[in-house]
This record gives sequence, C-alpha cells and structure tokens, in this order.
Amino acid sequence: MAHPIACVLSLLAVLVTQHAFAQPESDTAFRVSTVAHNGMPKNIVPRGSIWNFGSGSLRTYRGWQYAAYWDNARQVSVARRQLPSGKWSVASLPGYQRTENVDRGKAGAISRGFGDGHEKVSMGISADGVIHLAFDHHLSTLHYRCSVKRIANEPSKHDWTPELFGPVRDNLGGPKIERVTYPSFTADGNRLLLYLRLNGGSGDADSHFMEYENGRWLRNDLPSSKLIDKQWSGGDGTVNAYPHSMVVRNGRRHLTWSWRDTPTASTSHDLCYSYSDDHGETWRNNDGKPIGRIGKKFITADSDGVVAINIPAGTSFVNGGSMTVDQNGRVHVVMRGESGEPFHATRDPETGKWDHGNTRYLGALAAGNGEHVFLVSEGGLHRLSASRVGEATTIASAPAQLFRDGKTAVDRERFQHDGWISAIGQRGKRISVVDFRVPQ
Repeated sequence: MAHPIACVLSLLAVLVTQHAFAQPESDTAFRVSTVAHNGMPKNIVPRGSIWNFGSGSLRTYRGWQYAAYWDNARQVSVARRQLPSGKWSVASLPGYQRTENVDRGKAGAISRGFGDGHEKVSMGISADGVIHLAFDHHLSTLHYRCSVKRIANEPSKHDWTPELFGPVRDNLGGPKIERVTYPSFTADGNRLLLYLRLNGGSGDADSHFMEYENGRWLRNDLPSSKLIDKQWSGGDGTVNAYPHSMVVRNGRRHLTWSWRDTPTASTSHDLCYSYSDDHGETWRNNDGKPIGRIGKKFITADSDGVVAINIPAGTSFVNGGSMTVDQNGRVHVVMRGESGEPFHATRDPETGKWDHGNTRYLGALAAGNGEHVFLVSEGGLHRLSASRVGEATTIASAPAQLFRDGKTAVDRERFQHDGWISAIGQRGKRISVVDFRVPQ
C-alpha cells in the first residue's frame, strides 16, 4: 500500500502553541508521552532511510492504546497503555530479526533489500481481541504473527509479555504468501481486513484483501482475495494501485487510490474511488455501477467510471496520500496534486460529486465529529473544511524536534474514544506519542 501516512510529524515536548484554541488554564493543547527508549537507531539501516512507522502502528481499542515498531534489538516491539495517560508497557518479540542478510522471499535481490522504507510494522486488532502484526515486506514472503485470543478484550487480566504472541508465519492458515508489499489492516465490525500488494512491484502488481473473522482467516489465498488486477489496455500493459486507505463508515467500505504505470514515480496518475455496501463482495464506481466482485471480477484501470479526478501522468503528481471519511459520509483525500502542491479532494455523500483544491499541508487524516476532519502534519494539528475545500485551520503547532527520525502514524480510533487525536514518532531511540486535545 502506498504510504497511507507519508508525513514526518515534528513536535516538541514543550508546550508551545502558536495557534492554540481557547482553553482552561489546567488544559494543554497537546501532551507527550514516552513509549520507550528502544527504537531502532539510524545506524542500523542505510543513511536517509525512514523505517518506523507503518499503517496502524498506533491504535486505540476498548480504552487502551497500542503501538508497534522496530526496536534496537532489530525486533518488533509492541507496547500498550491504558488511556488517557497510563504508563506504557513494552514487549520486544523474539523469533525474527531485521538484518541485511535475510532472504526475504522469491522476488530476487529486491526482496533482500534492507532499510529502504518499505518494511515498516503494520498492526490490526480484531473483534475477538487478537492483535495482528505484519512486518518487513518489500516483495517479500509474508511475515505475520498474532497474539492469543482476547488479549485486547481483557487487557487488565494479562501481564504484557512476549509470550502472548505466537511465532512468525508465512501464511494465514492457507498457502504460503509471497511477493508481499505494503500490508495494512482495517476493521469492519467483526471482520478484519488485510490489504496486500502482491504478484509484482511498482507498475506491475495486483491488490488483494484477506479477511479474518472469529478466530480464522476466511480469505487466505490469492484467488479468493484478489480485487484489483494489474492488466490494462494503456501504457506498457500493466499498472498497480496505490491505495490511500480503506475506511469503513456506517457499513460502507470506501477505497481510494492512484495508479502507477512503471517504477518511475512520474508515471503516477488519477485519483480513483470505489465503494462496497455488502462487506466487500461487490464494488461500485462513483455512480453506483458494479465494477468488481472480489475473487471473481476484478477492478482495472479500464473499469468504467473508476477515475474520480483525472490527473495525467508525467506531472509532479506522485502516488501517496491519506484518506478518511467523516461521520456524514463525506470522503476526504489529501495528497499531492499534478502541480506537486498539497491537494484536498472531497466527495459529497448525497450527490457523489467530487470537489478539490490546493491546501497548505500534507499529512495523515483522522475523522472527528460530524463533518470535522483533522490532519496531522509536520507543523502540528489542523482542521480541514468540508464546505471550503482546501481551507485548513491550525489547532496546535510546534517546532521540529521529537519526531524527526521516523515517519509517523496517526491513531484513527482515538478520537471516538475520548475526543483526542494521537500520533507516534521517533527521535534517536526515543519512541513518543503526542496527544492533541481537539476543541469541542
């Protein structure tokens, strides 16, 4: 998946807000907690590489917050705390180390790459309280492990230890899964979805959605999970989708993405959209026409009405961005437009009409109440306007310090729990979470 959260969050642990909202003296615009001092340091991977954090690296579930990242033992660490401000507990999981000489799969030299930024840790939590992890992927064999059941449903009953997690697996109860890139988890009621880009790399890969429910993966092989096919009639004959995210709102699954024709970034084009009202079985275009059925009829770049906003290849547009859906059902996407400038696009839930305009910030989106949508950028927290597309109001801002050594992930579930928005990042070996207080 395209780096659904592709910004570097820059924040200080000192309370300095240049555009903070009015508040009682006892409140703060944001607060910082230290998760641990065991983050993977820069000297483990090639210079310039950004390795933490992946999609879902920070998420709230039943009043507890969970974090997942690479640590200085070259292992996956998983941390938890009780909200709003409990102490973090950390477990470093043995059984898999991230090193340069590991053969990661069958895709040749590229699958043995190390530290190029693709191999981040992704995390999901299913309704049965299982914590799921996928990590170290760039055209690689699947690396997946999960906790025992009910850990997240009954957290206070269990000491936080590595023994809670099972071994690393290369399958989901079915055949071995290979050539994996960009894993990402999405919850849909009792179901948990795992997106995997498979069967190729940039410009030449398919999109699959595995599905878990009640203790087992119901879709766990390539034929049953494929949704988007790489073949099309243009370019050199193949593309791949770079999803911004999948978001479930009021029973509808929303998916936005861009296409990329080749490994060259300038071949990225178009903002595409599809939705499903039957738990991902049938997928429709912007006008409601069926264009795909998972495992049976595939969405392609030739599918009727799949392009929501036409962005030509060969511009300054590059795949990547963030998507959310507000409580009123309006889709929001923030990405770079064809000019290369930040670009905010929205879809009206009543008419299906898309609107777009340039905005000031790139970052990661999280939905608030009603039509309110918030964006965490390198400058802090901003509120986007649904009626004046592109307009952004700064809620809290701070200078760059704590989060300079990693890409950040935003907790998309925290707001619904207590009205705060959290983001995770790294400086040196310090892993920190910033909690933004959102004005009501």
